[in-house]
Amino acid sequence: MSIQEINIKIKNYFIECGFEYVELPLVYDSDIFYETSGEVIRKEMFSFVDDSGKEKCLRPDLTVPTCQNFLRNQSNNDSAKLCYSGPVFRSSDSLEGQSLELNQSGVEIIFRLNKLENNLDKDVEALKLATHTLDKLNISEYKINIGSLVFFHKFLHYLELPDRWKQRLLRHFFRRSYFETLLVRISSGVGYDDQKRKNIMNERFGSDNDQNLVEILNRKEFIDLGSRSVEEIADRFSQKSKNLVTQSDGEMIVKLIRSFLSLNGKLEEFPKILRNFVKDFKITFFDEAIQTMEEFVNSVSSQIKTSNIYFNNDFGHSIEFYDGIMFEIFDKTGKHKLISGGRYDKLLKSLGSKRELAAIGFASNNNEIEKII
Repeated sequence: MSIQEINIKIKNYFIECGFEYVELPLVYDSDIFYETSGEVIRKEMFSFVDDSGKEKCLRPDLTVPTCQNFLRNQSNNDSAKLCYSGPVFRSSDSLEGQSLELNQSGVEIIFRLNKLENNLDKDVEALKLATHTLDKLNISEYKINIGSLVFFHKFLHYLELPDRWKQRLLRHFFRRSYFETLLVRISSGVGYDDQKRKNIMNERFGSDNDQNLVEILNRKEFIDLGSRSVEEIADRFSQKSKNLVTQSDGEMIVKLIRSFLSLNGKLEEFPKILRNFVKDFKITFFDEAIQTMEEFVNSVSSQIKTSNIYFNNDFGHSIEFYDGIMFEIFDKTGKHKLISGGRYDKLLKSLGSKRELAAIGFASNNNEIEKII
């Protein structure tokens, strides 16, 4: 089966399932992908400058364009089931800057976010459709890997760590080298204890009385402060003094984070893996999250065979707008990634939506599918 035949077959299947097909432009302003899609996409984008001096790019992804299409053409709707099929473009160093064309077919399920309802149904719906898509292509043996930032977010929430550090870890989760740098810094201790604060005050300002820090900073010899005001700098210094994590506490927090992220196993066994983890570390705050995981496992197992599904707390992904469940489906050898997707509850708002809309979607990697059919 050729790439074109695969594109048409999957596209027609999505339409049969009730999805509306959208035609999307090939060229976009680069800014929208810089702002939403993350470091890996930014590095691989095939960009150029048009005659007006505006930076443009060949589309590196189809989720963002599909969401823009929805907001532009269905702005009064609270839900939509959209599908697409066609090429995306990435640049490659090995090709000396030339574009690499990848063919994808995908769906986006957009819906009103209601925090009072169980939205796991949408996650299961997307997973089920992804497996049925492979079944339609007579691909019956595959492995599904799943992860979710929601569980990591819930775990971080209860750690004795300043909020600004929790936000940093979440924001840079996909930038693993910097994420590791943050963990190293936390393990060395966070904030200033009394002695460290006094030493810094004496070294920089000739006084250990930080009650008058604003007055000290306003002196002429301390005017080179960059873009921040003296009040902002004094407040930041005060926050570091109040939000203290000692080195021993920091080492323990990092050990907990690393241990949590190392958890992985078969989906049906994962609630037990989580229970063993909280028991080993004497954690008392994760019961609700484990219950959510059990509900997710039950929802998935009621619709999909779970023997080939695995959950990994340290699931990596190259696209940073995913903020919930993420999944990838590989062929039985594990060499070919056939489908990838995930949940994104904040992307539509960042693109201009005035309503609380969430979405989940996936795309088939038709170049890889062609290799095994």
